[in-house]
Amino acid sequence: MRSDPEFFSTGSPSWAALYLVGTVVLTVWTRRAAFRQGGRAAVVGVLDVLASVSLSIPALAYWNADIVARIGDVPLGALFGLGLLGLCGFAGHDARTALRNPRLMPRQRKLFAAIAAAAILLPAAPEVWWGGSALAHVHASPEELA
Repeated sequence: MRSDPEFFSTGSPSWAALYLVGTVVLTVWTRRAAFRQGGRAAVVGVLDVLASVSLSIPALAYWNADIVARIGDVPLGALFGLGLLGLCGFAGHDARTALRNPRLMPRQRKLFAAIAAAAILLPAAPEVWWGGSALAHVHASPEELA
C-alpha cells in the first residue's frame, strides 16, 4: 500500500483523477438544460452533480490512502452512501422521464429508458468499485500506481 501526499505530482495515475473529474463534468454537461430551465429542474440537476462529487471523493481515496486518514471512515462512508443513493435515484429518474416521453412510441420509450439507465450506471462502475475498496481499507497496489 502506497500513501502519497503529493498525489498529482508523483507516480499516482493521473488517468484515474481525470476519469473522476470527467464523470463529474459529464454530469454537469448532461444537466445543462435543467440548469437553464431553473426551478425544480435546476435543483434536481444540482443534486445530481453533488451525488456525482460524493461518489468521486471515496473513489479518489482508493488511489490515495491519505484521503481516508484526513477525512475519516464515517464521513467517507456517508459520502459513498449519498453518492450511491444519488446514482440509483437519478438513474431511475432519467429512466422514468424517458418512459413518459410522449414523442416516442412505447417500444422506443423502453429502449431509451434502458439506454438512459445504462448511460448513468456503467460509467460509475469503477467509482463504486474504488470507493467500496477504499472503505474496506484496500488501496491501489504499487503496480497499479506505477
